[in-house]
Formats: sequence, C-alpha cells, structure tokens
Amino acid sequence: MVFLKGHLPRGRRAGLILGLGLLLGLPAQAADYALSGFGTLGYAVSDQRAPYLRFIDRDGTARADSLIGLQLEAQFNPQWGATAQLVASADQDRDEGLSARLRWAFVSYRPNNEWQIRLGRLRVPFLQDALNSDVGVTYDAARLPAEVYSISPFYDADGLAVNRTWSTDSADIGLHAYVGGTRVHYRLPYQRPATRSAYPSRFVPEDVRATGMVLTHASRPWSLQLGLHRATLRPDQPQTDRFLPTTIPAPPPVGGTLYAPGTLIGKFHISVLTFGAEWTSGPWRVATEYAQRISKDIDWGPGSKSAHVTVSRTVGRWVPYVTYARIYSAADNRRLYQDANATPVPLAAQGAPLFLPAEFHQIIADGTVVYDQYSTMLGASYALSPSAKLKFEWMRTRVGLVSALVDGDVHRKRFQVLSVSYNFAF
Repeated sequence: MVFLKGHLPRGRRAGLILGLGLLLGLPAQAADYALSGFGTLGYAVSDQRAPYLRFIDRDGTARADSLIGLQLEAQFNPQWGATAQLVASADQDRDEGLSARLRWAFVSYRPNNEWQIRLGRLRVPFLQDALNSDVGVTYDAARLPAEVYSISPFYDADGLAVNRTWSTDSADIGLHAYVGGTRVHYRLPYQRPATRSAYPSRFVPEDVRATGMVLTHASRPWSLQLGLHRATLRPDQPQTDRFLPTTIPAPPPVGGTLYAPGTLIGKFHISVLTFGAEWTSGPWRVATEYAQRISKDIDWGPGSKSAHVTVSRTVGRWVPYVTYARIYSAADNRRLYQDANATPVPLAAQGAPLFLPAEFHQIIADGTVVYDQYSTMLGASYALSPSAKLKFEWMRTRVGLVSALVDGDVHRKRFQVLSVSYNFAF
C-alpha cells in the first residue's frame, strides 16, 4: 500500500509496473468499462478516554469507520480484464490526517472458467469478508470484529495470485494461491498515560513478503474456508528478538533484575492459520472465524489466537445480530508483559553509564504487542435499498491483562461503544 502523494518503495514496484504495463498494452478500443463506488459515513463514541482502534473515545469520532472509494473495471475480451480501486479514509501510517490509496491495480487473465491469474496490487480472501471489508453495504455488522480482522496490518499487496475453481452439482470448490509484498507502518501503542505522553504511539516501517493458500468449499447450507499464510517482515531498523532478565549484583533497590535487549535481528517470520464457517438456513445465518498467529523468532511478536461467532436473522428489511469476539496473546507474550511490568528498574541502571528512565520496564512491556480482550456486540442493519444500509450497534468490551487495540490505561477494565453508520454503493 502506498500514498498517492508519495513513492512506491523500489522493492514493491515490479508487480504494479508490470501489471499497469500489461493494462496499457491491451486494446483499449475494444474494452467495456464499468465505474462504481462505495462509502461509509460512520460515527462512534465510547464511555472512556482511552482511544479504541486509534480514534474511538468519549468525544466521538467519524474517522474510525468513514471512507469513500471508487472502482474502475475494464473487460478487454473474455480472457483479459483489469481493475483499479481508490479508497480515501483516515491515514493508516499516522494518527492524523486523511489519505487516498490505490488499494487495487491489477490485470487479470482467465483462460477458461476454472482458472484466473491476477498480477499487480490485489487482495486475497484472507478472511471471509476481507475482499469486501471496505464495502460496508455487503455485510450487516456495523464494524467487522477487530479481534479477528486486526490480525494483519495489511490485506493488499503487490504480487501474483492464481485461482482454481471446481464446480459440481452439489458444491463449489476454490483454491487461491498468492505471493506478494508491501510496506507497512506497524503501529505500537503504549498502555499507560505516563509513558504515552513521553513516548506516543509510534509506527514502525517494515517491508513484508507474504505467501499463502486459501481453500474454500460452498455447498448449501454451508460455506467453509481454510487458509495458511506465512509472512517475512523486515523492519527498517534491526529489532531485538527478546528482552532477557539480567541481574545487577547489588541489594535492591540499587541492584536487581534488569531486562536487557537480546540479539538484534533484521527480519522475523509470522505464520497465520485462518478458518471460517458459515451456515445459512432461511432467514437465519451463523458465521464464525478463527485466526492464529505464530511468531517464534521474537518473544514480543504478535502471536495470538482470536475468534468470533455471529448469529443473525433477517426480519423484513431488518437484520438484527449478536456477535461474540475474543483475542488472546500467546503465553510467552503475556508472561514478558507481566514480568517486565512488575519489576522495578534498579537504581544502578538509572545512573551512569546507562541512564535508563525509571519507567524503562513499563516502556518495554507497553511496546510489546499483547492482546487480552473480548467483546459482545448487539446490532442491526436496515436496508434502505439494495445498495444502501443503515447500521446501529452497541458493543461492550472487557480488557483483561492488556490490549494493543486500545491506547491508555484500560487494564482489567470495561468500556462500551455506540456506533451508527450509513453505507452505500453506486
């Protein structure tokens, strides 16, 4: 992903340039073009000061959910086509301002009904609603459960995707394979007001290379999806793989345990397993998703397990729903957070030659990506037309040990969020 006002990193240019080059080389005079758009006007307010999902607090905000997008599709012949999508929303690389990003820009080739090849900037079906997550009119939830849909800092990448489908009398089966890369600014929040004012949330620039496969199976009343993904992340600056407890040999409070950085590494790996299932019968729909991140290279990495289940029922133009969602970090992440938080910085380390601040261990703890929260959402959508919806939702969230989805001190606290939005497409 890239700002239109900026530059595409050199390592990510090849796929996009090649895709656009193929697009320009195709016979434009024979193409059929279709222009469409979509958007969300949303407002959310919570009962706490600590911002949730960067923007939602007691002052209320339209920045968390509002966006507008345009999509241009070109069909040159039965085999060749191209798609470009531009989306304007709150900036993803900083907590101020707006940006417009070219989310999709790919050329597609379909030699027959079973095969499709896409090249350029594209999105894969990482989760059940990943492909259409920006088009709010396509689903009923006011906001897709952050406990699950926050497992990746990106869903668009520059690369290649190959899809193979099989259709029988009773089922449709799809296999989607992809390889690609992008550049992200991974956001690290801080959980305590004291450190947050001195060390505000920061965005760590990283190059990401990802590969994966997604298998889908649809046969009424079931729709199933299984994904395996692996990403290699290369931060601009080397990162420590772990923080090791080191003993300063002196009686407390002069001496004691100091958490010192371990080995600096230039890259690390994350594996992701995803599974989704949906059951539909008449007006009833039950959907669930599970996602697990595995990161063994660094102790402070975002290893976690998350899941949600949603039950909804269509009643005329209304679709009321209830969702329960949970995210829980790996045991090593939680243990590091607890141990570092509970350990005072020895006075010997606060003086020469280290001059570490007294809150150094809290800074370490709050800089780790740790999740422990669950949410219950009650909401409803109302179809104004086939291309427009109103949505309403009340969410109650409980944070256990800590949650990297919230800025500020919400340790073992509860908060509520009210959301309303107008979603449209044209």
